[in-house]
Amino acid sequence: MTPLDCLYEISRPCADRADAPTVYLTFDDGPHPICTPQILDVLSEYQAPAAFFVIGVYAKAQKQILQRMIAEGHQIANHTMTHPDLSQCSVSELEDEIFTTGSTISAVCPQACLRYMRAPYGIWTQEVLKTCQRAGLVSIHWSVDPRDWDCPGVDAIVTAVLEGVRPGAVILLHDGCPPNELKAASGACIRSQTIAALAHLIPALRTRGYSISPLPQTTKGHPHVPA
Repeated sequence: MTPLDCLYEISRPCADRADAPTVYLTFDDGPHPICTPQILDVLSEYQAPAAFFVIGVYAKAQKQILQRMIAEGHQIANHTMTHPDLSQCSVSELEDEIFTTGSTISAVCPQACLRYMRAPYGIWTQEVLKTCQRAGLVSIHWSVDPRDWDCPGVDAIVTAVLEGVRPGAVILLHDGCPPNELKAASGACIRSQTIAALAHLIPALRTRGYSISPLPQTTKGHPHVPA
């Protein structure tokens, strides 16, 4: 096992049409009480499934949002308890961050079938990957990052995704922010650009022939750093 043995792209048969390459929408750093429901509204409007990599401390307070995710056909995944740089954590801290998040999500939303984990900041180490494996989780990175967390503008987010997307692409977006950034990001919806971009992206991806699908329960991936 090497630090790059996590999924960046996913190879699987197309879910909707035999001729439609598949891509995957994923959201990190929620659930946020304002932004996440608005993102769920857009996904519902376009009948597009997504995976939400949730932070455990937020999940505790957002039971209804997690239950809505599952009820509307989305997936919930592990994004640690407090969003630390896992490369700076001890083995016991790693286990607490990953295993406690799993138990927290299961307590809040027993219907959730946890399959995937993503490391905060995309920082992977061999010990992080081993801990995920012990937790029964698949480690998943991303292959398209429009840096929406930096609020570059709606057009910039849309353009970056459409220029970087390819069959099997895992698209990284955000529906919240880490706990250490929450005060600075308080107030109005912090992911308004992401929400607006999403309403353009889903039809644009479909126009280009892509099927938007849930993350598969069994996976074949490409463990390499995307170009």
